[in-house]
Amino acid sequence: MFILGTVSGGIVVTMADAALAGLPRIVRADDEIRWRGQVLTSLGLASLAFWIILWLVEGPVEPLAAGIVFVAALLLALVLGAITSRRRVAHAMLTLRPPRLVVHETAADARERRARAATVMFLGVGILLLLDTLVSQVGATAALVAGAGVGMGIVDRLEARRWARAEDERDSRIFLMLRPNALIARMGVQDAYEMPRARSGDDDAPPPDMFV
Repeated sequence: MFILGTVSGGIVVTMADAALAGLPRIVRADDEIRWRGQVLTSLGLASLAFWIILWLVEGPVEPLAAGIVFVAALLLALVLGAITSRRRVAHAMLTLRPPRLVVHETAADARERRARAATVMFLGVGILLLLDTLVSQVGATAALVAGAGVGMGIVDRLEARRWARAEDERDSRIFLMLRPNALIARMGVQDAYEMPRARSGDDDAPPPDMFV
């Protein structure tokens, strides 16, 4: 285990995968939210492709009804997502502080966690869509997932840009906390943590004067 010094009383710890279990972690806000937006958009587009394939093979779908569901889900996701995103960023910027004692998630840990999260989400939605084709003649579930996924994905990608702008303005790095067993960042309001930008060029690394 490595202790990477302190900033205003904060301590950042980097440790092996086995030691990460059961401990909260911090992740870069703009990187994490951008990734989540990409996954949600991909999930929505995959659901839309599934619906289109069913329609082309004359499966159990009704284009008009499914189209209405898609548009309604898209608009609702955009409106509610924009409101939640604005509240989330505003709250975080008001509560920014150095982390006390946290685990900094490494790039390898992040890739593994994100792969598990994407697998779980796509597998779950895939099973749901297959079951829906057995009991529904509309294809509304695929349209609902497509609209909600694309809408929330757009909101997250726009939010990631706001995090990046905030970092540039403050010349720092902003992090969000992940619960020990969480696969993605919380959708709701949460506190954020700030550390000075590294002078080494590594965006995720603490500055050199933090090392002890």
